[in-house]
Amino acid sequence: MPGGKRTDHISRRDLEVLEFIARFGVVPRSAVAVWANTASTVTHERERRLRQEGLIEVLAPVGDSGKLLLCTPAGLRAAGRGDLRRAKLSFAAVRHESAVALLAARMERGGERTLSEREILARERAEGKRVLSAGLSGGRFHRADLIRVGEDGEPREAIEVELTTKGANRLDALLRAWRRAVAERRVSGVVYRCAPRTRPYVERAIERTRTAGAVAVEELWTETSEPRVTS
Repeated sequence: MPGGKRTDHISRRDLEVLEFIARFGVVPRSAVAVWANTASTVTHERERRLRQEGLIEVLAPVGDSGKLLLCTPAGLRAAGRGDLRRAKLSFAAVRHESAVALLAARMERGGERTLSEREILARERAEGKRVLSAGLSGGRFHRADLIRVGEDGEPREAIEVELTTKGANRLDALLRAWRRAVAERRVSGVVYRCAPRTRPYVERAIERTRTAGAVAVEELWTETSEPRVTS
């Protein structure tokens, strides 16, 4: 078992779920349930075990997020993810981070593999250079919310989750940066997963910047990203 010692209380499946939490930082309970494909009773019992062993913290909801889970330092070690730093709760970012974690959970339940932003950062830190980020002006860089990983283990599309509208100049700069990242083969393409009210803004920005060859737009939630949750 990677990273930590298995006890009578914590199963291998518990540790797999723990790693999902570690990968995404501050994770809503609903995303954990989707990723593990468990109904509320099993989800809550697993949560109780992990919390009792000191592997996770359970935080009060922020807005309509539901309960939030994050790994303790012991949890990161038990999950074999010493490459990831302990997550911190940001009230301003909870809604977006929750949507990203839920999208990733749905994609991975459907058989996809993804890298979280935390994993992208860890990989770039280990390599000592920005191998997956998009370069902006002034020596700045931008990391995707997710990167889809191919069957060969290589990074494929960068995925951006857009819940709110950005200023036109900022969005245009990001789209051009991603076009360069595709040209440099950092990623094979970029997909903006948009809430309904943000999609028209992104589509107009793609038209303005002529980045349609590198950037696509999809709805945030699709039928294939919503597997059935069972007990």
